[in-house]
Amino acid sequence: MQSTIKRMLFNFGGYSFWVVLVCWGFLFLLLKSCQTVCHHTVVNTVSSPNGEQVAEISIGDCGGATTDFFGSVDVTSNNSRLSAEKLFTFAGRPEETGLEVYWVNDNELVISVSDLYKARSINPNGRKSADLKVSYRYRERQN
Repeated sequence: MQSTIKRMLFNFGGYSFWVVLVCWGFLFLLLKSCQTVCHHTVVNTVSSPNGEQVAEISIGDCGGATTDFFGSVDVTSNNSRLSAEKLFTFAGRPEETGLEVYWVNDNELVISVSDLYKARSINPNGRKSADLKVSYRYRERQN
């Protein structure tokens, strides 16, 4: 009697393991197939005076007729202390926001816009360290 109960519990545990494993696998494949495919493209780069840091303006598109473009300003550098991610993000294309990016010197970047309605986020904390200085400016749109 005791060995029959042990066998039933052992079989139940084994079958349960495989059922749960198959369910997790199916759920993983289902969720993976629901992911959107977003494409990011660097549309402009601005090099610092010494050429070691590069501000990249990129836009992304997740496809579909009803989705708008979105973009960000990132800084890449061989020196990790002068790198930054998503310092400024915006909706639409860079020219729609009036986005201008320029370097004051080798470690000071200025991000200027003329349409704050297109701004999604201003993120000075995207810097890896305080060695990279970032200024944000708003300017009136010229007609």
